Amino acid sequence: MRKIIPILILVLTGLSYCGVASAEGLVLPTVRLGLDKATQPEQVNTGIQILALFTILSLAPAILVMLTSFTRIIVVFSFLRQAMGTQQMPPNQIMVGLALFLTCYIMTPVWQQINTNAIQPYVEEHITYKEAIDKALDPVKTFMFKHTNDKDLAIFVAMAKEKKPNSREDIKIQNLVPAFVISELKTAFLI
Repeated sequence: MRKIIPILILVLTGLSYCGVASAEGLVLPTVRLGLDKATQPEQVNTGIQILALFTILSLAPAILVMLTSFTRIIVVFSFLRQAMGTQQMPPNQIMVGLALFLTCYIMTPVWQQINTNAIQPYVEEHITYKEAIDKALDPVKTFMFKHTNDKDLAIFVAMAKEKKPNSREDIKIQNLVPAFVISELKTAFLI
């Protein structure tokens, strides 16, 4: 312990000296946030895109849990851990990490379709924002329909008090998401 303290002091002193020396010539950028009057439509579009990006980033954890197979995987891992008789091994962080990687593996084809059909055409300005959202939802809805029990879907459509849809394309995402989550939980418990 006595040998470590002088080494730590030397390292900290050296780091602080380097920080002071480099801080003198260091130029840091500033960031300003404000509202100005837009003079061109492109300026409004950029602002809306930034707002949409922040909204998506803030909702990303909920999107990950609700629109992917993450829920099923993490519940199965939890049951597996209890079945093995270990309460804390593997730790929750490792289980969540494994569940995230498996979710990414399972969802990669869906994300590739979204990128190809919605994001890239929107970035290249071939389609509008609304069209990009619709095209991005198509592969997600296809994935969710594939893994949703018809009975669960019927329950949520009936609870919404909407007329019976003629096809799956008529089912709103607001009814599909909870039916998908319930189906994922049921499947996890069955596994």
